[in-house]
Amino acid sequence: MNLEKELSDLKISSSEIPPNLCDLPVEIVQMIVKNLDLPRRVIIGRVCKTLRELVGRMEPLRVNDIKITVGSEGCEMKIEGYPIKYKTSEGGTLEESLNKMFDDLLHFVPDFQLNTISFRYNHIPSYKLFRSVFSKRVSQPLTIHNLFIKSFRILELCIAGPDYLNRKLLSVLEYHSMEQLDDDIIKVKVCRIKPIEIGKKAFTSEITSKYFREGQEDVYVDEPELLPPREQSSLYAR
Repeated sequence: MNLEKELSDLKISSSEIPPNLCDLPVEIVQMIVKNLDLPRRVIIGRVCKTLRELVGRMEPLRVNDIKITVGSEGCEMKIEGYPIKYKTSEGGTLEESLNKMFDDLLHFVPDFQLNTISFRYNHIPSYKLFRSVFSKRVSQPLTIHNLFIKSFRILELCIAGPDYLNRKLLSVLEYHSMEQLDDDIIKVKVCRIKPIEIGKKAFTSEITSKYFREGQEDVYVDEPELLPPREQSSLYAR
């Protein structure tokens, strides 16, 4: 039964349009939210406490890819390519922003298993805080198949190691050592590591150099001249 048929079966007597979604009967709101895709559920959950609780009670949509960026001014999480930005408000703290992000992360990954995850750490103190909040909020390591770690100081991250991840089923691991150039261009040294057999310690490695423009991190090219022009990216603010 589709959403339109379900709504018509309720035989709503009033022809007036409610002023907002929160004023609709709960059963109607449940039907609407149930039929929303992932980014729209995220947006709806920001409208009011009632809708946020309703979304939280629903069975989460399956998520396969998450990208997390952590910096001194806040953090961002991209869920299946849809960005959510958690800015540190005036008088607030980065830890508060991280906790908001983990609220969403734990909702979308309730079984602690994820196909692909990417971490970008823009500065080491925020990375250390991220590790601390992770250990408090997440009851067990995430099981990951594809892992990407990006930083301007990658060596410090390699030494510390992401102990909040279960690597037993890891099939791809990439370290991206970033270097800031002019014109918002980032040079990246990519070290790609693949186990010869999943679960074994033997592996192959490959090192390449790539470039991307800040704000367009999904577009890696071999030479900076091949980068697309700048464009404004929209974020779902929280």
